[in-house]
Amino acid sequence: MTIITEEMRYRHKLCEYALKHGVTKTARRYHTNRQFVYRQLEKYDGTVRSLALRSRRPKSSPNAHSYEELKLIKKMYKRNGTYGLAEVYVRCKTKGYSRSFGSMCRQIRNTGLVKTEIKRKSYTRYTGLDGKYPGDKVQIDIKDIPDSCIRFPTYGKRYYQITAIDEYTRKRVLKIVKEKSTYESAVFLKTLETEFGFRIKTVQVDNGYEFVNDPEKTDKITMFQEVANRLGIKIKRTRPYSPWQNGKVERSHREDDRIIYSRMVFTSERELEETIKKHERRYNSTAKYVLSFRSPNEMLEKYNLQKAS
Repeated sequence: MTIITEEMRYRHKLCEYALKHGVTKTARRYHTNRQFVYRQLEKYDGTVRSLALRSRRPKSSPNAHSYEELKLIKKMYKRNGTYGLAEVYVRCKTKGYSRSFGSMCRQIRNTGLVKTEIKRKSYTRYTGLDGKYPGDKVQIDIKDIPDSCIRFPTYGKRYYQITAIDEYTRKRVLKIVKEKSTYESAVFLKTLETEFGFRIKTVQVDNGYEFVNDPEKTDKITMFQEVANRLGIKIKRTRPYSPWQNGKVERSHREDDRIIYSRMVFTSERELEETIKKHERRYNSTAKYVLSFRSPNEMLEKYNLQKAS
């Protein structure tokens, strides 16, 4: 389909008038200069399409990515793209890549390696508070492991993943359990400080029965709350039906589904546990954009060095 724009019609009339009455009269009539009229006459071949606006995009650029740079980006993305573009950027920089993070992301989009997603704007007024130091605030949650990735006999049992993430360093601790109960969450909390390598001041959880009891129904506290009180850890609850208040751990669960549970199957319970522990180690050593291209382990190491100096 040929599209004729108003600008093309205007130029067509200008050229026809110039062929009949000359360039000077045309410039006066159409309130333009003679150079513009001459340029249109050079392009005009009797058809309106010859007067269409052409692309002003340069055919080449001195700052364009070289073939070697594009090849490096593609190679690093295939190897590490699962864990985010920040990790891809850090890997490229170790291989000699000297351009900015945004420039690399633009090349990845242009080559079609990543499809641009339209993100909906959130209208929630809740503002989260990040931890000021390691252990200041830790988010804990538990998720169901999909049955589709389990290929060994479970005899009616379900498997769950308990996740704790420190808000300051983004370091995570994962554990596979066979029941969603306050007992398993309490056992997980007992060893959490040892797994993290630092003291915990506050843990933030939702209102699930595996963590806390409803104070309107009972005055008793759960085993999880007992362990937290004994360890001197404060428990902060999120607002009911507000999962975004535990957004960091919820987002990490979404990444677990994308990286692990939607791509792998497990033939034994041992394989499941070993895979999750391997994924935990890889996550804690992966660069994050929000951490200025540092990994959670590097953030903790940096904080300890600053504290010691």
